[in-house]
Amino acid sequence: MLFFGDEEVSDGMYYIGYPLIFLGIYLLIFMIVIKLLWGTTRYYRSQARLFGKTVIITGGNSGIGKETALELAWRGARVILACRNLNKAKQAAQYIKDKTGNYNVDYQYLDLSDLNSVKRFAEHINGSEPRLDILINNAGIASEPENGLTLTSQRFDLIFGTNYVGHFLLTYLLTDLLKISSPSRIINVSSFMHKMHWTPLNFDTGPNREGMRYPNLFDYRCSKLANVMHARELAKKLAGTGVTANSLHPGVINSEIWIPFKSKWTYLLFFVWKFVLRHLCLDNRGGAQTSIFLAVDEGVMSVTGKYFSRSVVSNENKLARDDVACGRLWNASLDMCGLAQ
Repeated sequence: MLFFGDEEVSDGMYYIGYPLIFLGIYLLIFMIVIKLLWGTTRYYRSQARLFGKTVIITGGNSGIGKETALELAWRGARVILACRNLNKAKQAAQYIKDKTGNYNVDYQYLDLSDLNSVKRFAEHINGSEPRLDILINNAGIASEPENGLTLTSQRFDLIFGTNYVGHFLLTYLLTDLLKISSPSRIINVSSFMHKMHWTPLNFDTGPNREGMRYPNLFDYRCSKLANVMHARELAKKLAGTGVTANSLHPGVINSEIWIPFKSKWTYLLFFVWKFVLRHLCLDNRGGAQTSIFLAVDEGVMSVTGKYFSRSVVSNENKLARDDVACGRLWNASLDMCGLAQ
C-alpha cells in the first residue's frame, strides 16, 4: 500500500496510473511533433495586386485550388477555373465573386484524364484569351474513384494520367500564350510524397497491365515525382523566355482528396486519420499559401526550376535532380501525348 500525503493509494492504482500518465505525455509529444511538421505554414501577408493578370487554376472548384483562386481574385486577377465538375465550378465561381467583389471570374470544362478534353480546353483558351500570366497545375487525385475506374481515356494509369500527363499536355499547349505574356509563371502542385518514390521512372511500354500504356508509371507518388521533374525540365527549356516553372508541396491538408479512402480503409483507420487531419494538419487556406506565394511574390519572379515547401526552397527527391531522367520523362511525355519530338 502506498501513501501520498494523508491519502492511501493501492498498488494497483499506482501501477495503472503512472503508465497512463506517461502514455498521455507521449501522445501529447507526438501530437506536437505532427502539428509542427504537418500543421504549420508561412501565411503570405503581402498586399501585392494582380490587376490585368490572367490566371488559370486546374481543380479550382474545391480544396486548395478554390482557396488559391479566391486569394488571387481578391488581388484583382482574372481567374479561370478549369474543372471537370461544372456544377461545382459554377458554384465556386459565384462564391469567389461574392467574397471578393471581383466578377472577372470564369470557369471552363477540363477533364485532365482525357487528352482530347485538354486539347479542346487549350484551343479555347488560345483563341479567346489575349494573355496568360499564371498557370497553376493544381488538380489531382490520390486514389481511384469508387466507380472502379483505373485508366484514363488514353489508357494511362488514372492517377498518373490525371495528375501528370494531362497537366503536361495542358502546359505544352499553353506555352506560347505564356511566352507572349511574359514575365509569366507555371506552378506545379506536387507533394512531399514524391520523396517516397525510391526508384527511377520506368518508361517501358510493356508488358501491359490491363492494356495500360506505360504500365510502370502509376500511383500518387510517381505522379508527384513527375510533377517536380516536369517543372525542372520546363525551367531548362523556357530559359530566357521570361516564363518560370516551379513545383511545390502544399502541406498535409484536410481536404476532399481524402474522401475516396473512406471506402478503401477500415473505419477505425479512416476515423483516426481524419482526426489527425482535422486537428493537427492544415486547412485548405493554409494549404494554398505556397501556391499563392509562387503566383504573387515579386521575389521569385526570376526563380525557376525549384521545389518549394512552406514558401521556401526545399530539397526535392534526388531522382528529380537527374537532368538526364528529366529529359527522358519529357520525351516520353511527348510520346504519351502524340506530340512530335
